[in-house]
Amino acid sequence: MCQDKEQELIEKYFRSQICEPTFGSQDVILEYTPDISLKVETEYKSFLEEVWKKNAPDSFKDRPLPFEEWNLRNIVTEDDRVAVERAYRKATTMNLWKRITKNTHKDVLIYMDLLKSYTHEVLVTIRMDFMDEIEKNNIS
Repeated sequence: MCQDKEQELIEKYFRSQICEPTFGSQDVILEYTPDISLKVETEYKSFLEEVWKKNAPDSFKDRPLPFEEWNLRNIVTEDDRVAVERAYRKATTMNLWKRITKNTHKDVLIYMDLLKSYTHEVLVTIRMDFMDEIEKNNIS
């Protein structure tokens, strides 16, 4: 169920715009800012809270969602986050060559791929943390 939601969110936020001829335009890159992963994470957290409310044993329903640390993603995905930020800067920086050719396609494509992979990794990290906490606390 969680993996299905992860896939649904990835598809929702990263629709297949890669094939469109306008993909390299600055308008498209503005839609996919690095904070999109936080939007996806927030939506996934809401989903997990609902799953928790519906499925937690009665003795655990009043407890908050069992997460060791929401900032776990910052530790686990730090290198990827830095790579995404670097790729975003490169995709949004217009140098002389990009102005002449009016082509940022390659940089945007690299950035989008990194952002999508990073966002998916964040969701997997959250899911694994959620499941680990349930197992560790013997919640059944």
